[in-house]
Amino acid sequence: MDSQVPEVGQVVEVRQRLYLVDHVISPPNPSDSLLVQLSCVDDDAQGQPLEVLWDHELDAQIVTGEAWDAIAKRGFDPTDRFAAYLNTLRWNCVTSTDPNLLQSPFRAGIRLDAYQLEPLRKALRRERGFGVNPWTTHSRFLISQRLLIDETYSSSLQDWLGTFRPGSLLILDEAHHAAPSSGQRYAIDSHITRAVRDLAPRFEHRLFLSATPHNGHSNSFSALLEILDPQRFCRGVKVSKKMLDDVMVRRLKEDLRKISGGFPERKIVQHTIENLSQEAPELRLVALLDEYGRTREHRLSGESRRTQSASGLLICGLQQRLFSSVEAFSRTLHVHRRTTEKQRNAVLSIQTTLAVQPDLLTSVLTSDDERSSLTEQEIATEEEAQFEVASAASAGNASAISEAELFARERKILDEMAEIAETTRALPDARIKTLVAWIKESMCADLGAVGAKWNNLRAIIFTEWEDTRRYLYQQLSAAISDSDRADARLAVFHGPTPADEREEIKTAFNSAPEQHPVRILIATDAAREGLNLQAHCWNVFHFDVPWNPSRMEQRNGRVDRKLQPNPEVYCHYFFYKQRPEDRVLQALVRKTKTIREELGSLSQVIDSKLDDLMKGGIRRSDVNSLVESIDTADLEKERRETVEEELEATREREIELRAQIERLSTLLERSQESIGFSKNHFRSALSCALEVMGAEPLKTAPNGHGPDRSAFPALDQRPGADPSWAETMDSLRAPRQRDQKFWEWRRTSPIRPVVFEDPGVVTEEVVQMHLEQRVVQRLLSRFMAQGFVHHDLSRACMAQTTDAVPRVLLIGRLALYGPGAARLHEELIPVTARWVDPQIRKGQLAPYGREAEAKTMTLLDTALLEKHAKAVSDVVLGQLQASAPRDVRELLPHLEARGADYAKDAIAKLEGRATTESQAMLNILEAQKKHLSETITKNENIEQLHLFNEEEHRQLESNRRYWAKRLVELGGEIKTEPDRIRALYQVRAQRIEPVGLVYLWPVTR
Repeated sequence: MDSQVPEVGQVVEVRQRLYLVDHVISPPNPSDSLLVQLSCVDDDAQGQPLEVLWDHELDAQIVTGEAWDAIAKRGFDPTDRFAAYLNTLRWNCVTSTDPNLLQSPFRAGIRLDAYQLEPLRKALRRERGFGVNPWTTHSRFLISQRLLIDETYSSSLQDWLGTFRPGSLLILDEAHHAAPSSGQRYAIDSHITRAVRDLAPRFEHRLFLSATPHNGHSNSFSALLEILDPQRFCRGVKVSKKMLDDVMVRRLKEDLRKISGGFPERKIVQHTIENLSQEAPELRLVALLDEYGRTREHRLSGESRRTQSASGLLICGLQQRLFSSVEAFSRTLHVHRRTTEKQRNAVLSIQTTLAVQPDLLTSVLTSDDERSSLTEQEIATEEEAQFEVASAASAGNASAISEAELFARERKILDEMAEIAETTRALPDARIKTLVAWIKESMCADLGAVGAKWNNLRAIIFTEWEDTRRYLYQQLSAAISDSDRADARLAVFHGPTPADEREEIKTAFNSAPEQHPVRILIATDAAREGLNLQAHCWNVFHFDVPWNPSRMEQRNGRVDRKLQPNPEVYCHYFFYKQRPEDRVLQALVRKTKTIREELGSLSQVIDSKLDDLMKGGIRRSDVNSLVESIDTADLEKERRETVEEELEATREREIELRAQIERLSTLLERSQESIGFSKNHFRSALSCALEVMGAEPLKTAPNGHGPDRSAFPALDQRPGADPSWAETMDSLRAPRQRDQKFWEWRRTSPIRPVVFEDPGVVTEEVVQMHLEQRVVQRLLSRFMAQGFVHHDLSRACMAQTTDAVPRVLLIGRLALYGPGAARLHEELIPVTARWVDPQIRKGQLAPYGREAEAKTMTLLDTALLEKHAKAVSDVVLGQLQASAPRDVRELLPHLEARGADYAKDAIAKLEGRATTESQAMLNILEAQKKHLSETITKNENIEQLHLFNEEEHRQLESNRRYWAKRLVELGGEIKTEPDRIRALYQVRAQRIEPVGLVYLWPVTR
């Protein structure tokens, strides 16, 4: 043990690892030992904390020098192996001196487009701690928003997080659900608002995703932004564009497609159905249902509003199912007819009311609904129960008029509809015939012939209703029954589909058509969110048109998204020209397009307006007015102006977007040059890492389509392999089948080929390797641990060049550490010189000037990749190895001097960044305090307060109390936050670590 007492900021060696001293705590009694709090600085354990009793550690010592004398003692490393080691160190160098140098784009398996860097660039401008990777510090969890308001789940989550969890990340998708939404004049907090508001501050990092963050209420928008960043925003306080620009990236796909491509163009395809007989069930039943609705409406005109509302809801539900399919209509009509018969016979009380929420009459279950996991039969039973209750609740008062007059006309219409529906429910309707004709024309030219072959085209067919989904499957199965592999051409995705089977369907549908026979996916709206199905599909059919445009947009989004290989996607729907009601459905399709292209973020509010318009169903007499109302549906002027002022101003317009993408392209180029990352170096490094551990290197694999493939050895199946490799290698296998045992899966699932660039499509055929991939991290960590845990390398190399001059490079790594051994800055520092044989060397080696050094570094990059056939003689190798210790001694002072200069420059940049960011935070907090004070004054006497309802008034009072509390908190934060930020950039220790020695030897010698 070292007898010296360590000081804060020193580097010490404890338990064969290097640590930075964070704190030294003197003992209460002189006879006791010092308590020293440490943070590891070794690359393979960076930042790990340790507390030791200094006097009781056997090997504790203060590090005063570095192990430069160990370099080249064991000869020279192979060129490719040293290159792998050097590049791994370079790729893992970090710096906080320049916020515009990015690394994360090169640490993910994605296709990198410049415009994608703007969210990252803005995120990195936010003040934060360093050295913590949330993905490695904690597990990743996926939880529905519905469960956040369930105490069973939220309480345990809060216990795990505590009041604040450093290094944690909250990604909130569909974040607008957390914004206060109800209220006509003033948005009111919902349960989910309060739950997310309580949860979000416990996470260090927060990322909110939403296409519709603004609902027209200014106080709702500011409340959502406060949850995201409480230092910039405060609920109820007007949002400034400057503050919003710092945290929001808002774009439309259409804008990006015009400038840089990458997104398909959407084509709306209307399949017009005409020249049908007026007795066709799709026409006759719609006319009868309209007559039935008018008859009931007239009869119930004197009844209570509750009864009339129940009747309207009932007719609307029947109408939606009829527009979907006769099959769906027939079943619900049967339930309604049976209930009215019971009502007529007084089996049910005429006082029945809608005691339960009739949510299944006119809508389908979403994935967040706890009933979504019910079986198909259980969902049907609940749906029937709701129709039964609605039918009973809307029957009216039987005592007001004679039974015959009350029910005769309605019963006659019901009987006629039931007869038509029952006799035609299993027949192919005009849409089925049109769809089959399209399949024959586009997918299977010889459809109808035995063994008809399918081409590679795929399609998705959406429907809202389970009955229609079943009807579609039956009809299409019959239509394609004689074709090649007919039983494997259709797949079904709906609510009851188990999670494992959903993954199998997604994998199959995204597989290359040559590899999997599925061609058509029949899906309910259970598949309209969260699925990427664009790999080999660009046709979406809406067998029925949702009455909510957002649902239609979500369906289209399954294929109209990034990585869609086709330049166009086609969204199909059917239009009955002879059916007046279809003009309303046509208007809904138009509105979906308008919302996407023009209204953007307003869709959430427009949807609610359309829901109000459509909640009474489609009366044939009101078609013209309903079409006009849908076409002109928009926000009230005041709310629209609020949205445009607070949100739409942040959307980058074409000229600004072009300029931004140009800047980001330059930033990307600078970042790539700084990190020195290339796929060739990366592939070579992995091969060398495999060889170091005694495995076969990467080998070229047969190429299908896309980037070059490499075969990866099965490291878990080598004799004597570490058992833990099995789990690591699982990331390179094909996905496990449902109910497949792990041992069986590993035995039967070979390691997939790997690629080193984006395949361009969603595929399970290959695995794209990147720096954060599990196998890569484990392999390259061996290079990061050289000199600490592993000693496989000599850290010296002799490479050949076509240059005529022998050269030598001594490479060190400058490391600046902040609190907790956070790496504030790292960079590789070379010193280059012309090598002269020691026997004729008259003085010490003299470092090159800037121009000669630049040439030497270029020669190094080339030499480490190239292999020369002519081997260097053993005499030369021995001569260089003998010279290595002297060369290190002569060049090391120059390296240390250069390191001191580099450190001084880096510290100045860190101090500059600390000053800039602390001042920026001070400005943010002072501006927030000013705006909050103005808001408090403004809201002391609101002229329109008498227009607020009781709930809105309570919300405003709650906000007022919060404003007073927040104003006090801001006073404290103004004093503490700037100092906290400056402390993050304070350098606690600096080192120059040995990296290696390289000789560049001329091929001619």
